[in-house]
Amino acid sequence: MNNLLIILLIIIILFTIYNIYCNSFYISKTNFLDKHFIEKVNKIIHSNHDWLYTTNINNDKIKHNNDIKNRRNNSLKLLNSNKFSYSKYEYKNDAPILKEIKEYLNSPNVLKEVSSLTGTEITKTTDIFISKFSPGDFLSVHNDTNLGRYAFIIYLNEKWNSRCGGDLNIITKHGLHIPIYPEYNKLILMDIKTSEKPHYINEVTCDNRYAITGWFM
Repeated sequence: MNNLLIILLIIIILFTIYNIYCNSFYISKTNFLDKHFIEKVNKIIHSNHDWLYTTNINNDKIKHNNDIKNRRNNSLKLLNSNKFSYSKYEYKNDAPILKEIKEYLNSPNVLKEVSSLTGTEITKTTDIFISKFSPGDFLSVHNDTNLGRYAFIIYLNEKWNSRCGGDLNIITKHGLHIPIYPEYNKLILMDIKTSEKPHYINEVTCDNRYAITGWFM
């Protein structure tokens, strides 16, 4: 009996150390957006059809709904060749709701809160977009460089089945992959200025994964 208790205690200690280690690579805040605001965002992006299929050529983003099948296949070829690639949908840049999100995230109260979370004076966002990862979509391993001080993501799905994939994964210098599960209205911040943090989003296999993504300066 005593041996079992010792083993259980060791497991708990190791699990705690592992969680502390994983959490050292990012900052998180639950219930980040105002309840009514995130509900408004979800209502609009689920009822409108202002989505554009988005792929890339190197670092250039290509957003339109033409030739989706071939572009998806080309993205997969790049992925399988270990080249930077992604397949996803993004909301139109000129959509009014995107402007509202930008104004919300650049408001004094939000910037103050993010500054408090990071311990760094945050003054603005540099880019913001709304993404939808449908089955088959992914984002390959990359580093966010020269885009801001903190990369961020805010998850929008009220319920997400972990079997559907779509986790944000951070790769440590020791090769450990730290998965971050999409949790409703949770803010994830990654310091991309102090050190490189290669990361990726594994393939979504079912449902649509929604999020707001961008960078704080």
